[in-house]
Amino acid sequence: MSNATLSFTTLQGGTARRIEFPLHPLTANSGQVGMLLTDLLETITHHTENDSRISDGDVLQSLCMTLAVRMNMVEVPSRSVRDLVSALLEQADEAVTASSVQPAGTA
Repeated sequence: MSNATLSFTTLQGGTARRIEFPLHPLTANSGQVGMLLTDLLETITHHTENDSRISDGDVLQSLCMTLAVRMNMVEVPSRSVRDLVSALLEQADEAVTASSVQPAGTA
């Protein structure tokens, strides 16, 4: 199993969260994984920061729908994709839970 990680920092409400996401051993391009993660989070921020009509549940629902569409674009048996997605989500959630939160500021 690969020990490669994607180091990622999020900023929210005056805090910074440093996350070490484990990468799947077959990750083709960790740089692209990081850029796509950044782009997705920035898009969500763009749609939510000034619109009180969208809830966290709405965002999660949309992400799940997007994931379902993307899962069905992969040309392997659906059960295998579902198992992989479940394992990756659990691993990513554990990484976020284990991450450290620090005060963030500007100098």
